Amino acid sequence: HERAEAQKILDQLKEILEDETTTKVGQNMKYDITVLANYGIEVKGKMFDTMIAHYVLQPELYHNMDYLAETYLGYETIKIETLIGPRGKGQRNMRDLTGTQIYEYACEDADVTLKLKNILEAELKREGCEKLFHEIEMPLVPVLAHMERNGARINTASLRETSTLFTNRMHEIEEKIYTLAGEPFNIASPRQVGDILFGKLKIVEKPKKTKTGQYVTSEEVLTQVQHKHPIVQLILQHRGLKKLLGTYVDALPELINPRTGKIHTSYNQ
Repeated sequence: HERAEAQKILDQLKEILEDETTTKVGQNMKYDITVLANYGIEVKGKMFDTMIAHYVLQPELYHNMDYLAETYLGYETIKIETLIGPRGKGQRNMRDLTGTQIYEYACEDADVTLKLKNILEAELKREGCEKLFHEIEMPLVPVLAHMERNGARINTASLRETSTLFTNRMHEIEEKIYTLAGEPFNIASPRQVGDILFGKLKIVEKPKKTKTGQYVTSEEVLTQVQHKHPIVQLILQHRGLKKLLGTYVDALPELINPRTGKIHTSYNQ
């Protein structure tokens, strides 16, 4: 929150972080590279990311530091929730805390990460994964960080047009559905859809039910019975448009960063 003060501190570290002769060790370094870039620092030199190293060794497992510390060091780290509270609306931001409140957490992060590096480095060598890690995976980290910072520009005017088009199409489909059902109902409610399709229209003899006795109206079930009645295909079309609107067309403009005018996503290797 005091950007000028943060810049002064980071300016003192700039020479070290941009030194190409020293190795930088971190956990999820893409995040650090991105944050430091906001303060005019380009991290240079050989890098060792413990998260990526573990991903190379055990791709199907968790790669967060808490898990790695318990697995490799038998050590339980300070949980971030003890500092900023549990997830949810009331959770604070790390920037709300003083240095006194977070120094133990921060120092532990660095200490544990270096300990993990020493273990994982030896394991990469033992498993013959050094070349993959150093020549393919690690060079990709700054590339992805650069892509995230660049962001993606989207055509909001075009999406607004698409939103109007899809919304109008949804209303047309709704009217057709209500006509075929003989009454209006909430198409977004699985219970009401089930009652209409299987209770009222009886499109199949033995419909699937949940443990609570509600008709199952998942996409898989409706796809299987869509040839039984024209209303089913219309409900599937309605759901498809609603999902496109909610997930992309109406949602993406809300994610634009006001400072850059772009969307900045996170890329996982």
